[in-house]
Amino acid sequence: MSESEHTLEYCGRAARSGISGSGMAAAQKEFALPGDQPHYARDRLVDVQHIKLEIALDPETKSITGTARTTFRPINDGVTHVEFDAVEMEIEDVRVQGRKSKATYSYDGNKLRIELGRGRKAGERITTIVRYSAIPRRGLYFVGPDEGYPDKPLQVWSQGQDEDSRHWFPCVDFPNEMATSEMVVTVPKPMIAVSNGRLTGVTERGRRRTYRWRQDQPHVAYLLSVAAGDFAESHERVGGVRFEYYVPKGREADGKRALGRTPRMMRLFSELIGVKYPYAKYAQVVAADFIFGGMENVSATTLTENVLQDRRSHPDFKDAGDGLVAHELAHQWFGDLLTCRDWSHGWLNEGFATYFDALFTEAGRGTDEFKLQMRQNGEAYIQADSSQYRRPIVSNVYNEPIDIFDRQLYEKGSCVLHMLRHELGDALFWKAIRHYVAKHRGGNVTTPDLQRAIEESTGRNMDAFFDQWVYGAGHPNITLSYEWDEKAKQAKLTVKQTQSADQGGREVFVTPVDVSFAVGRRQESFRIQLSEREQSFYFPLASRPKMVRFDPGGWLLKTLKFKRSSEMLTYQLKNDDDVLGRMDAARELGKLASNEAVAALKDAVLKDAFWAVRSASARALGAAATPAALDALLACVDIAHPRARRAVMAALGNFRDDVNGRGEKAASALERVLVEGDRSYYVEAEAAAALGKTRSGIAFAALERALEKKSHNDIIRARAFEGFAALKDPRGIPVAFEWTEYGRSYQARDAAAVCLGKLAEYTKEKEPVRDRLIELLDDPWLRTRLTAVGALRTMNDDKAIPALDRLAARELDGRVIRTCREATAALRKGRDKGEEVKKLREELDKLREENRGIKDRLEKVESKGKREK
Repeated sequence: MSESEHTLEYCGRAARSGISGSGMAAAQKEFALPGDQPHYARDRLVDVQHIKLEIALDPETKSITGTARTTFRPINDGVTHVEFDAVEMEIEDVRVQGRKSKATYSYDGNKLRIELGRGRKAGERITTIVRYSAIPRRGLYFVGPDEGYPDKPLQVWSQGQDEDSRHWFPCVDFPNEMATSEMVVTVPKPMIAVSNGRLTGVTERGRRRTYRWRQDQPHVAYLLSVAAGDFAESHERVGGVRFEYYVPKGREADGKRALGRTPRMMRLFSELIGVKYPYAKYAQVVAADFIFGGMENVSATTLTENVLQDRRSHPDFKDAGDGLVAHELAHQWFGDLLTCRDWSHGWLNEGFATYFDALFTEAGRGTDEFKLQMRQNGEAYIQADSSQYRRPIVSNVYNEPIDIFDRQLYEKGSCVLHMLRHELGDALFWKAIRHYVAKHRGGNVTTPDLQRAIEESTGRNMDAFFDQWVYGAGHPNITLSYEWDEKAKQAKLTVKQTQSADQGGREVFVTPVDVSFAVGRRQESFRIQLSEREQSFYFPLASRPKMVRFDPGGWLLKTLKFKRSSEMLTYQLKNDDDVLGRMDAARELGKLASNEAVAALKDAVLKDAFWAVRSASARALGAAATPAALDALLACVDIAHPRARRAVMAALGNFRDDVNGRGEKAASALERVLVEGDRSYYVEAEAAAALGKTRSGIAFAALERALEKKSHNDIIRARAFEGFAALKDPRGIPVAFEWTEYGRSYQARDAAAVCLGKLAEYTKEKEPVRDRLIELLDDPWLRTRLTAVGALRTMNDDKAIPALDRLAARELDGRVIRTCREATAALRKGRDKGEEVKKLREELDKLREENRGIKDRLEKVESKGKREK
C-alpha cells in the first residue's frame, strides 16, 4: 500500500537541505499517544482454507448482498465454534454445510460467532455459509456523480488494508490467516468487475452481468478485492504473464504513459528475487477518489487516478508515477506472497516495496537517480523523526494499525535494506533475499524470519545490525572535522556522534563507513569503523587531498555536518563523480555566499550533467541571497530540464522586497513565468509558490490570476495557495474560503484549507476561519477532513478542541483519528503552556505590586527620616 500521495503531488522533488547538515538538539517526541496499547498476533482456533464470495453490488443504494462460504479446519481437537469479523451487517441466514437445520449464532455488530455443535476434530474440513447484506461505511466504497461533481464516474471498489474487509464480508480479518478465494460478483451493465486471480467466466442476465474470478494461491483477507466501473479495458501478454489495464474512458493514452512500463518492472523484480511472478494475471485498476496512492490486492492492484499523465505532465511526472506502479508491483512478492504475520512487522511489506521501487529506478534510469531517490527516502524519514516522533521500525504499541504506516515503516525500512546491501555486498545480499523469499513464499513472516534467512545464507551474525537499525530507533548525527599535517603527509578526520538517546535511540551507533580522498588524479579509499562517541582517524597520503568524502554514495542513514574550505568545495562541485557529493558541496557553497562560491554555483546550474545537482546549486544560490546570486539565478531561468528549472523558481522566492530592489527583480521574473506560461505545469506551479514568498506588491494579483489555470492534478492552483500563505496577506482569506467549497478539485480545496490555517495568524477575525475549518471536518472527502485537522492545529486555537474530539470519536478512518489525537494533544499542551504563562504573568504582576508597595514604604521611611533630621 502506498500510504499517501506525497510522491505524486510533489513528484521528483530534488533533495533539499536537511539530511546533510542538520542534527536534533531538542528531545525526541514519543510516538505512543495516551491510551495506545501493545498489539500482538491473534490466536488461531482454525486454519481457513478457502473463501467463496457470491455478491451483488447496487450502486444506487450503495449496498451489497452476498453469501460467504468459508472452509476451514480446526487446529486442535474440541473446537465448538468459529468467529468471524463482520461489522454493521444484516445477518440473514447462517448454516454449517452438511446440516439441515440453521446454525446457532450470535452477532453483536462486530463479531459473528457460529456454533459448530459437537467438538470438532483437528483437521476436520468444515464449511460455514453466511447470507448477509450491508451498506458499508468502510472497506467497500461507492463512488458516483453528485451535485458538486456531476462528471464523476460511477464506480465501486474495495480497500481492505489494514483491517477493513470485515466491513463488506465476514472473515478472519487479520494478516496471520491465509486462504485461497473465489469471487462471484454481479454488477449492473455497463460495469466491468475486476477481482483476484483468473477470470473463469462471465454471464449476462437482463441488465446485470456476473463475473467469476478464482485465486488459487493463499492470501490474507485484506488482499481480497473487487473494483467495478465502466472502464476502458486493455491487455497484453509479456513473458507469459497477462497484464490487464483498466482506466477511465477517454484517458487510455494517459493510462499507457502511466502503466506502460509495468512489464519491464516485473521482469526486473523476477530476476532480482529469483521467483517469477506467482499469479495468473496482473491487473491495474485506476479508481476515482481512491483513498490511498495504491493498494496491492493480490494480482489486482488499485491505483489513484492521480497517477495518470497527460503529454505535458509526463516529463515531470513519469518518474513519480513509475515509483507508485513499481511499489505496488513489488508488493505482489513482499506483502502478498510473503505477508507480515502482524502489523508490527509491516516494514517487511512496505520497506521492501519502497526499496524495490528505488531498484527499478537504478535499473531503468541509472545509479545517479537511484542515489538521489535513496537520499530523498532518508530525508523524508529524518524530517519525520525530528518534527513528529521517534520510534523503532518494529513497534507494536499503537491505537490502530494504520498509525504505524509511516516514514519509519516505508522510507527508513528501505534505507535499512540499502545499508544491509552495502554491508553484505551485492552477491550476499541477493543470495539472502532469494533464500528468504524461497523459504517463506506463501506464508507469514516476522522480522526474525528475515534475519535468520540472512544468517543461514551468508553465515553472518546479524544481531547487532538488527538491534541497532530495526529494533532500535534513530540514526547517527555526525559532525566531521578534517586536518592536514603537511610534515607527516597525513590526513586526520575526527568523527563526533552528537545524537541523543531519546525514545529508544542510542548515543553511539556502531557501523562501518567509507571515506575517500582525491590525491592528484587518484582516489584513495578506506573503510573505518565507528564505535565511539568521538573518534579520530589518520590516513597517510602522498599529498594534500583536493577533496575529502565521507560515506561516498550515501549508504549510511545519517545527518552530517562537515565544514570545508571554499577551494575544496568548489573542486568537489566540479569534479566529484558522486552526485550526492556534488549536491552537498553546492549546499555548503551556498552558506559561504562569496562571489567565488556564487560563480561556481552558477556554472553548475548551467553545465552540470545531472539535473539534481543543477537543482541543488540553484537552491544554494537562493540560500546565498546576495545580489550576485540573484543575477546568477536570473541568467538560469530558461535552463532545459524542467525539474532544475523548478529549483530556479523556488530559489527566486528567497529574495524579498528590500531597499536594493532584489525582491522586485525576482518577483518580476516569477510573474513573467505565470503570465507567459511554461512548457511544464510544475514550473509554473513552483513560480506561483515562490512569488508569494517574495511578498512583492505584484504577487497578490498574479496569484489570483494563477487560480484561473487548469493543470495536471491542479498543481498550479495548489501551489498558488502555498504562495498566498507565504505572502501573509489577509486578503487571501476570502479567496481561500471560496476555493474550499465542495465541487472544487480536492487538490485545490485542500491547499486552500491549509492556506486558511496559516493566514489566520495575520487577521484579527480568526473566528470565521476557525468555523470554516470546523465545517470541513464534516466533509465527505477524507483528505479534506485530514487537511482541515492539520489547518486547525496550525491555527493553534484551543477552541477547536471539542470539534476535533467529536471527529475522533465518530471517524472510521484511522489516519483521521490519529491526526485528531495528535492535534488535540498539541493544542492542549499549548493551552497548558498558555495558562502557565498567564499564571507566571499574574505572579509577576503580584510581585511588581508588592515591590511597588515596599518601595513606597521605603520612600515614606526615608522621607520621614529626612524630616526628622
